Amino acid sequence: MPSLEKLLRLLPVSPTRFVTAHEPAAPVGGRATFGGTLVAQSVLASLHTVAREFEPSSVHCYFVVGGDPRAVISYEVEALRRGRNFEHREVRAFQHGRLIFVSNVLFHRARGGGSGGSGGSGGSGGSGDKKRRGDTGDTGDTDTTLHRDRISDPLPRSSCVDAARLFRDQVAAHWDRYNHVAHGFDSERHVAAFADRFERGAVEYQFPPDIFYARARHDHLDYYQRVRRDQVAAALEKDPRFCYVAFAYLSDAYLLLTLPYFHQLPLYSHRFSVSLDHVIHFHARPPVCDWLALRVRNPRSSGDRHLVDGSYYDAASGDIVASVRQEGLVVYDKPSAIRARF
Repeated sequence: MPSLEKLLRLLPVSPTRFVTAHEPAAPVGGRATFGGTLVAQSVLASLHTVAREFEPSSVHCYFVVGGDPRAVISYEVEALRRGRNFEHREVRAFQHGRLIFVSNVLFHRARGGGSGGSGGSGGSGGSGDKKRRGDTGDTGDTDTTLHRDRISDPLPRSSCVDAARLFRDQVAAHWDRYNHVAHGFDSERHVAAFADRFERGAVEYQFPPDIFYARARHDHLDYYQRVRRDQVAAALEKDPRFCYVAFAYLSDAYLLLTLPYFHQLPLYSHRFSVSLDHVIHFHARPPVCDWLALRVRNPRSSGDRHLVDGSYYDAASGDIVASVRQEGLVVYDKPSAIRARF
């Protein structure tokens, strides 16, 4: 599989139209293009149409129909507004002549080399003048931030487990049980593909020990994730704003999929799952190659429509860097039936 920067690469057809350089990939066990690929490539396409001093402020996405992971995607960017301090872009993605995805990206003119006056270095991993936890020193006159949320009582990373190891111990070792409740677990080969994605994929995770089957009720889920540096290093060197693209990809990974955690069900136990929309608000350049502390909540599940919120914090400083909200259509059997089969 190509690196993340190669997977997301776009070829210009015109100043406002781009096509994918590689076939988009479906998630393990899925049949449609991974939604994070569409979100990330829409951000990348829009970045190609604004000046370097503009950085994304928010992204609002709608998944219209499932993408074909074996076909080229064409992205068309329309400038809705060109202002001195803000610019708006609408990005439409097409396959086989059909609209599959729409996003609206708001850009702001950055001050001091980073979004929101954070002074952060983005995804390159350097700390520079980035504030660390407990540092109340002046960050310079370019930082006009009045308030930024900090994570409270985060689950320590020392209490988490490498996702690949946890998956092998708790899921792969009992794949026959998961086969009773989950799609894609009908053979050891398919289960091995899940484990391989945790081990070698673009995103690295550290999970709490009970993420795959939480028997107690929780009001939030804490875990850690980051993009592997070798997956994006060249792109970040060329344009540090690629950290927004990489974050857009990361933000759709294990967000909606964590729903069973809040309902005392095994992960992967859904019968059907599709994202309906996806919203990102950036509060700073996301340091995607450093550990991000993610806090997930499920404020509403009604019928088959479920809403999840993700707050992403710089694990080193505790400062919030992005907020994500996603609604999905997720269908489960009766919880009692799932638990009985499992």
